[in-house]
Amino acid sequence: MKSDILEFFNVQRQIFGICPRSGEFFRLSDCKVYLRVKPVHDWIDKLESDSAHLDLVGEKIEEKKELLREKAREKGRRLARLAVRRIDPIFTPRKLNPDDAKVIFHPVDYIVFNGMKAAETIKDVALLDRKTDSPDRRSLQDNIGEVVTKGNYEWLTLRVREDGSIVED
Repeated sequence: MKSDILEFFNVQRQIFGICPRSGEFFRLSDCKVYLRVKPVHDWIDKLESDSAHLDLVGEKIEEKKELLREKAREKGRRLARLAVRRIDPIFTPRKLNPDDAKVIFHPVDYIVFNGMKAAETIKDVALLDRKTDSPDRRSLQDNIGEVVTKGNYEWLTLRVREDGSIVED
């Protein structure tokens, strides 16, 4: 009996046909034969339907999870900005992004490339230094201000290559 069933399926794999629409070859064993009336659903159809439903529900859950993650990230960013405002007496009151600042300490404390991180285009460059009572430090600050005001500086245009090297234009 077992060998008869196996022989039956083996013979089905060896019978071929040609699709009248596409002209492609097919095996008889790969065909799905239907009657004119819709076939009655069986347990495999139910399993396939349940599996498709579970996949759809899983996709919706993943979409909701991603939406919740994005909301949590935005809330975290907002809370971080608030925390930085409380502890940052230098950049936040001047509406500067601390990520745009570079610490140099001499001749000034910070150089800020305003807009560098957020927009990737620099709006302006700010030189920030602490208030001082030292006459030497104050003289240095005044000299820097005078140079900038009079325009006694050179413009240097630099270009960054794809390999990361810097070239003067």
